[in-house]
Amino acid sequence: MARSKTYTQERKPKKSSKPKKKRKYSIPQLIYRGIVIVFAAALLLAYLSVWIDPAFFPVPYYFGLYFVPLFFINLIFLLIGLFKMKNYLVISLIALLPSIIFAERFIKVGKEEKSIYGDEVKVMSWNVGRFRCAAKGMNQAEAYAKVCDFLQRESPDILCLQECLVTDTTSVGRIIKSLPYTSQRFFKESGRYFGNVTFSRYPIVDSGYISFTKSANLCIWCDLRINDVTVRVYNCHLQSNGFSFTEIIRKLSQKGQFTDEVKDVHERLLKTALQRSEQVGKISDDIKACPIPTMVCGDFNDTPMSYTYQHLVNGHKDSFIEGGTGFSATYSALWPLLRIDYIMIPDDKPADRTTISRVPFSDHYPVSTLVYF
Repeated sequence: MARSKTYTQERKPKKSSKPKKKRKYSIPQLIYRGIVIVFAAALLLAYLSVWIDPAFFPVPYYFGLYFVPLFFINLIFLLIGLFKMKNYLVISLIALLPSIIFAERFIKVGKEEKSIYGDEVKVMSWNVGRFRCAAKGMNQAEAYAKVCDFLQRESPDILCLQECLVTDTTSVGRIIKSLPYTSQRFFKESGRYFGNVTFSRYPIVDSGYISFTKSANLCIWCDLRINDVTVRVYNCHLQSNGFSFTEIIRKLSQKGQFTDEVKDVHERLLKTALQRSEQVGKISDDIKACPIPTMVCGDFNDTPMSYTYQHLVNGHKDSFIEGGTGFSATYSALWPLLRIDYIMIPDDKPADRTTISRVPFSDHYPVSTLVYF
């Protein structure tokens, strides 16, 4: 009888359940991570600037000023994360996602096809810079003539001018002879007059103005009868920064005094932002009390990432978002980065063919749109 063989199965040694070692980051990686987090936080603060009144808490206002460069810096970090530093990708992605909400305030690609009904009314707003801010080589008289020719060719139905300079208040009608109705408010300076003027093809039923404390800026309004609709048009020139944006760039680029210049520039910017906050409050109160549809035009001296913009677009539609394409910038020196001029239309009215004409007759570009009543 054959003896049966027995086999013993060898047991495999159990794997040790030691905890995995945490991944160690090098000092350069930690520094990079810190930089990514700082710029992501800065962009998130920029988003808050549209809802937080700088008079209440000024910090987000500063970050809102730099929204565009902060966006591109975070975009660069996102691209680096996609191809190399994947561990930090999510930080930049979270910071950039809200930008989708605000992108159309700055740039629009393509055009939405839509059915529009009603009578076409062309509205234009332009800060003409007292006719002294034209391109180099053009004097004040030449700039004035060029502006008048341009306006005649464009032939708007409603025209809002800011920083309009005239030798006497009776000469306003010469600027655009095709619009018979005017509403105006001027300040006197060195024997001449400057301020805001609204021209209209439609009868002016009522008019008035909103004055601002210790300021040569103002807002005028007029009620226009357009067919069977009466609409109030606000023509605003909100608090200027006291120096041009090109001067800001020049100051910040000076060597040797960079820290002092940065501090001085930002202190002055905050001071004017606080003044605009008060001015916006006055205009908003008037809008709330107005029983008819309203339209807000003018030079806000603030970007789309600001409390000023957000407060005045409430109850309205941004004409550029509604009918514009390309870049929305309206300030010539920093094109295509800076948008400070706007036409806000009634919330229930459509708009189309919003145009920003890059003509060299002022430091601002004119904004026009077609509104349908």
